[in-house]
Amino acid sequence: GEHQAGGSIYTSRRSSMVIPKLSTATATAVRGTKADLNPRDKILRLYRHVQKQVPALLHTYAIEEPVANVRANIKREFAKHGGPEGIDPKISNILVFKGQMELDEAIAQWKTRTHILKYVYDVVYKPHLARSKVEELPEAKDLEGESEFVKKFLAGTL
Repeated sequence: GEHQAGGSIYTSRRSSMVIPKLSTATATAVRGTKADLNPRDKILRLYRHVQKQVPALLHTYAIEEPVANVRANIKREFAKHGGPEGIDPKISNILVFKGQMELDEAIAQWKTRTHILKYVYDVVYKPHLARSKVEELPEAKDLEGESEFVKKFLAGTL
């Protein structure tokens, strides 16, 4: 393959398809191997790398939301898994890999705007803009008068 000036685009000799360069030096360092870094350091590197990319991603996807709000939402996503100290090393490697893959895909613009919005908006304060989640199913007493189909569907026995 050939690299264009700046090394940002890779062109294959077999085809004329242009493929964006995904991994930056930081992304490669985040991935690393088990011997390179302990899980805590991998998580922190990925976290910092993601936070640095927030302004560029908001601009790329034309999302009008303060950078501070998005960074707070991303911090909550990372904290959901127990933070750098409270996570099993095997699980942390998988999560770091998945997180880096999500970031690479967003940078390469392989995601649509709606994919990015799930990380931008807080589900608690703006649920209509983020992924919708069913917090709890209706209780049986609330289903009185509903058809058997609806009852079975909500119970998951359909």
